[in-house]
Amino acid sequence: MAKFPTEVERSVTADVPLARAYAFMWDVVTSARCIPGIESCEAVGDDTYHFLYRERSTGPVSLVVRYTAEYTGNGTDEIRFRGLGRSEDNTDVEGLIRFEPDGESRTRITLRQMLAPDTPVPRLLQGLIRSFVEKEAASGVTGYLDNVKRTLEV
Repeated sequence: MAKFPTEVERSVTADVPLARAYAFMWDVVTSARCIPGIESCEAVGDDTYHFLYRERSTGPVSLVVRYTAEYTGNGTDEIRFRGLGRSEDNTDVEGLIRFEPDGESRTRITLRQMLAPDTPVPRLLQGLIRSFVEKEAASGVTGYLDNVKRTLEV
């Protein structure tokens, strides 16, 4: 199996106070519904969640991303998560969500995430798959933040 670590950082500004944005993102199961392609997110322990994505494919290769991540937050402006590498997982993940006030009632939400899925790829196809993984990771983070903004502003 080949792993393609991909780091992505994106930001969005939502028309909600920082405390509301933080509370929404700290509710991991609820905020995970905003992730494009998510099949399920369920709590499996204290501040620990298992994520399962719908199958994605390109050419002859298909992939179902699975990981279990532990979340830690400071209660005000930062949430961190890191994969636990459990036996059923096939993806390494770690990240940071930062919240910054933008005036009295707006919040800038920045997500930096590293994702490294195991991909069953022959050496000959690794270049093609690397670009697919990078594109999917960037698109996923952008879509997630856009969906978070839309949900928060309702």
